[in-house]
Amino acid sequence: MSRSVSERMARAVALLSVVSGCGATVTATPDGGVMADRPPSDAPRPDVPVGDVPVVDVPRPGRVPLRHRASAMTCPSTRPAATCDPGGGGPPVECRVDGDCATGVNGRCVGNPHDGCRCSYDRCTADGECTTGGPCECRIASRGGAGANVCLAGNCRVDADCGAGGYCSPSLGSCGDYSGIVGYYCHTAQDACVDDADCQTALDGGFLGQRPYCMYTREAGRWTCSNSGCAG
Repeated sequence: MSRSVSERMARAVALLSVVSGCGATVTATPDGGVMADRPPSDAPRPDVPVGDVPVVDVPRPGRVPLRHRASAMTCPSTRPAATCDPGGGGPPVECRVDGDCATGVNGRCVGNPHDGCRCSYDRCTADGECTTGGPCECRIASRGGAGANVCLAGNCRVDADCGAGGYCSPSLGSCGDYSGIVGYYCHTAQDACVDDADCQTALDGGFLGQRPYCMYTREAGRWTCSNSGCAG
């Protein structure tokens, strides 16, 4: 074997070891050389960054919220009688007995001496009657025996509205326990909490001892911890 052929073979072996390690296609030539094709566009290239991948902080990925609405329900159409004693103070008095509330469905005279007496009506018995974004919340679920069926705010009514594996949960508002549940919202990958218990170590009791709670913040579009409250 001539020296020129040996040199060509040595160069071919060296080139083969370089280009094959870079993801290129190597083709032998008749004279003992090699020809390296361009590496495929999806082949990894050493020391070439592939771009920043956003990292989302999901505190408890895949965890099922303690409270979520798996399916819709029909609310009761009957409503217990209510009793409101306006007392002798000066709060506004819209009614004194249930019979004074006759401009809506299942009118009841509700209230107390502090807030006065007002008429309350059922707004719905099923989700389809609501146009507020959220579901029809039954009196038995959150408003007490004589409370009204109400249409709540939100961006979902049942878990399926939140996509595959999603959850639709009830949320307090910025007044906390004072206003009770104000809407139903989907959980997101950017949530800072899933359940109220996630906020116990992050926050102390808030205004008038309001317990820390996990709420949906519409401005941020995700669930966050809060301890804010209100007094009336």
